[in-house]
Amino acid sequence: MVMIQRPGTAALAPTPSLRCWVSSGLCILIAGAALCALFPREAAGAVRVWLGSTAYNHCFLIIPVAIYLAWNRRYVLEQTVPRPDLRFLVLLLPLIAAWLVTAMASVMELQQLIVVTMYQVIALTVFGWRVYRAMLLPFLYLYFLVPFGYELVPWLQDVTAWFAIQGLRLVGIPVYSDGMLIEVPAGNFVIAEACAGLRFLIASIAFGVFFAALMFRSKVRWLIFIALSVLVPIVANGIRAFGIIAIAEALNNAAAVEADHIIYGWVFFTFVTLLLIFIGMSFADDRVESNAAPKPSLPAAPPRTSSLALAAIAGLVVISIGPAYAAYRDWRGATITLADVMPPQVASPWMPAAVARPEWRPAIQDPDREFLRTFDDNGHVVTQYVALYEAKGFHNNLVRSTNDIADPRRWQSTNAGSTRVSIGGREATVATNVLTGFGGRLLVWNFFVVNGKVVASPMQAKLAQLAGIVGQADDICAFVAIATEESGNAAASSETLQRFLAAMEPMPRYLEGSTKQ
Repeated sequence: MVMIQRPGTAALAPTPSLRCWVSSGLCILIAGAALCALFPREAAGAVRVWLGSTAYNHCFLIIPVAIYLAWNRRYVLEQTVPRPDLRFLVLLLPLIAAWLVTAMASVMELQQLIVVTMYQVIALTVFGWRVYRAMLLPFLYLYFLVPFGYELVPWLQDVTAWFAIQGLRLVGIPVYSDGMLIEVPAGNFVIAEACAGLRFLIASIAFGVFFAALMFRSKVRWLIFIALSVLVPIVANGIRAFGIIAIAEALNNAAAVEADHIIYGWVFFTFVTLLLIFIGMSFADDRVESNAAPKPSLPAAPPRTSSLALAAIAGLVVISIGPAYAAYRDWRGATITLADVMPPQVASPWMPAAVARPEWRPAIQDPDREFLRTFDDNGHVVTQYVALYEAKGFHNNLVRSTNDIADPRRWQSTNAGSTRVSIGGREATVATNVLTGFGGRLLVWNFFVVNGKVVASPMQAKLAQLAGIVGQADDICAFVAIATEESGNAAASSETLQRFLAAMEPMPRYLEGSTKQ
């Protein structure tokens, strides 16, 4: 009989128990791969964000870290064996319903969150409550696979700008701020999305949970260190932004510091991580035994491999109800051909300009059809952008976290808000943005059209899509944006856009809820 032993603990369970653990582990791994196959958009979307955003590059380490955390608690193998419990499959039913709702509304982060929760239920079903509870931390750590937190960027930009401005004033550097734009004698700086510190914050939280799992047994110390993992990177990023601008002012060369601020960011992130480790070590438990087990007890007879496989398969079969219904709805739903539709027309005195503005266009993901046109009225120039989407089914990209009002490599939003306007004789609220960067300074207004209604924010657009699920949704939805130059007279630029919207015809029939016959 093969026995495996480590210092301070009893030997691992007999070979039949080891076979049971190996079988259950394989079932869980295969179930994870099967979930990726059942939800390819969620899996591919997550990987695409991991690759494309520095804020989420660390997500590639989440699974290896979770496996290490599980190995660190390997004493569970010595005390018990998996006990499949099919009763937990009932928890999948509300998750399937929630996934259907979020998929119809195209809330990708929530879809991914629900898929990870489904995986938790499969693990609970295969292992049983006792083992799952003992391995709770490694399983919950998998939630860091979901690229969440992007919604915090505007708030983080505000906090970073506040720290930078207060620091500059504290050291006596003259400073003027307009939203995210900070002006000092050495030059102008914009607190862009990349400077908001999201990549510091998300990676710091993931590291904080991992470090706390290894170094603390006290739940109070856990919570203190995780709170520090949230607070320290936010404050540190504000100090970093202040430092970059202050160095530029001292060198009287904004361009040189601006070119190297990404490098400074990585150096600073390393410093923040080391600072957190130093703080954590200062109040770590005197004797850390993260894998210390209670007194071992002889595990009961292990279940058959077939019962483990049955639990995993049953969970996947139940979960497949959601994607199957989504595929059926997409197949059954009639779609509108957008090849012949026209964009909203604009009345005189606005006339189409000979040349469009190539320097600005929203960065929109996969519209079914889009228009970019420029109009002129006695020297007042407005660019109109319209993106159309077929609203039926589960593959609507109207609202995506990757959508942006402009290419962030060329433009930065320095002042966001909203205003009331008249669109073709109808009152509505639209979102406003002031963009600075390539080509000067632009005032941009944008809105969504969902089920014949004009809404300003992505969240309102999501809610309108959800309302369409309960009622009768339109076949087409749209994103509309208009832009004009802002030469220092914000009131005049706003008046130009208002006159343009007033001249725009009411939304065409395909955007007024009249497409259904």
